[in-house]
Amino acid sequence: MPYASIKLIFRAAPHAGASPALVSATARQVVASLVQQNQRIEPVYDGSRGGDLYQWLVETANAAQPLIPLATLALTVAQLLKEIKNLRKSDTSTPRDQPPIVVVVTCGDATCTPPPDSDQALLERLLRETFPDQIEPDRLSIEVQVGAPPPPPSPFD
Repeated sequence: MPYASIKLIFRAAPHAGASPALVSATARQVVASLVQQNQRIEPVYDGSRGGDLYQWLVETANAAQPLIPLATLALTVAQLLKEIKNLRKSDTSTPRDQPPIVVVVTCGDATCTPPPDSDQALLERLLRETFPDQIEPDRLSIEVQVGAPPPPPSPFD
């Protein structure tokens, strides 16, 4: 079966982003969970600092023209959101202390930020409004933005 590669990036959120250690830990946990579900995800080294980069290999119907169907993209993003949700549930800290994690899907100049609790049907609708039915994998990326936890309370308060 032929595969197309989707760029999967874990970064600190643009404003009040998490530390590199937290971003890497989040990336490792999410990727390990997806790999346990037989997803093909491989690390990529690009020489940059401040984020973790992977390629997520998804099956395509045609090796000569490896386009990703919108439904396949929606399923891929739904799996990612589910693993992020599971990671947040398993965190022993209180919900207030959990840093926000946002997923941003980009295709060329268009972006979509699905809500974290969206199901596949909602994702397909949101993505269909923004992206074509067949997507070129080299124009596609999924970015996971990990936010910083709130600072601890001051002992002087």
